[in-house]
Amino acid sequence: CKRVIVIHHGRLLYDGDLASLADRIAPFKLVRLDLERSEDAPRLDQFGAVTARDGAKVTLKVDRAQTAATVSRLLSELAIVDLTVEDPPIEEVIDQVFQGAEP
Repeated sequence: CKRVIVIHHGRLLYDGDLASLADRIAPFKLVRLDLERSEDAPRLDQFGAVTARDGAKVTLKVDRAQTAATVSRLLSELAIVDLTVEDPPIEEVIDQVFQGAEP
């Protein structure tokens, strides 16, 4: 949709496009990694906030502005089988709005 309006308890919290809402509420990207060696997983704290870890599969929360530089470092410093970069799910962004985070 071109325009999103978020109203909570009769109060207008946001009126604008969806991408801007996500940028303001969740100024981070999710970097999902499948490492070649699970013993590299503990080193990932230096690249971002580890939000999930299952052996060699790790999810990092990385500042949106630093995503490209962080991914570049990850690829040059670690043996990675697969890597994806995603925006946080919109459901989580909207949930943060209703949890009291100001857009």
